[in-house]
Amino acid sequence: MTANTTVTALDAIRVFANSVNSVRIFEALTDGPTTSSDLAERTGASRSTVARVLNEGESRGWIDSVGSQYELTYVGKVMIKEFRDYQQTVEGIQQVGEVLNHLPEPAHELDIRHLRDARITIPTENWPDTHLNRALELYRAGNTYRGLTQNAPEIFVRTLAELVEQGQLEFEAIIEAEFIEELIKDAERAKPWHSFADSIWTYPGSIPFSMHIIDQSVVLWLGHIDDNQWEGAGLLETENNAVYEWAESVYEEYRAESTPLDPERLPET
Repeated sequence: MTANTTVTALDAIRVFANSVNSVRIFEALTDGPTTSSDLAERTGASRSTVARVLNEGESRGWIDSVGSQYELTYVGKVMIKEFRDYQQTVEGIQQVGEVLNHLPEPAHELDIRHLRDARITIPTENWPDTHLNRALELYRAGNTYRGLTQNAPEIFVRTLAELVEQGQLEFEAIIEAEFIEELIKDAERAKPWHSFADSIWTYPGSIPFSMHIIDQSVVLWLGHIDDNQWEGAGLLETENNAVYEWAESVYEEYRAESTPLDPERLPET
């Protein structure tokens, strides 16, 4: 790519980047042929602004006109689509913010556009447990739960066990086999696990991140595991359908390589 090509491309991008009205007018044109007066009414732009955008679009070969009707050319459709995709990617980065750097590595394959409506919960000096409390809220509000994790904090296990015992939660989880081997050595610690032992799958390798699928929501713990210790803190949750489909696919991949836990392996108190 030459310097001149780059300059020309940036000039084309500025048509949208420097004008909200251009974006709105081109988006309105994706619905099909229409008039300049209709575009002004639908976008809230002045007639002179609409005329300017239409004229520039025609000069670039992005818009065609027949009489009073205007429509996007194929190139025009591609330009607005690609710009909107980029805009949504930036919106996703802005929504998630700096914590995007702590997104677990398996989630890096996600399209950032799908995170632009995500909710982020991170601890603060005044509220150090806010992300933990948010996770507990989600457990209690859910009807179905699927978990994929390396280990399980006791407060989460006891809460999930209570919900299962009360018939409030349909439960299934995949956890590292190594963690279960440690668990069966401690009868007191293993006690709440009896509530859902027949719904546990053990994975023979390492699970490098922690994820919950609660109803139609996906919950990801932000950070990474280093020497069996969790580094970083925070919670990302989203109901985006594309993220949900990704999470289901990842979960099924791990379960296909896992083995159901034999409940009798858990010690009795």
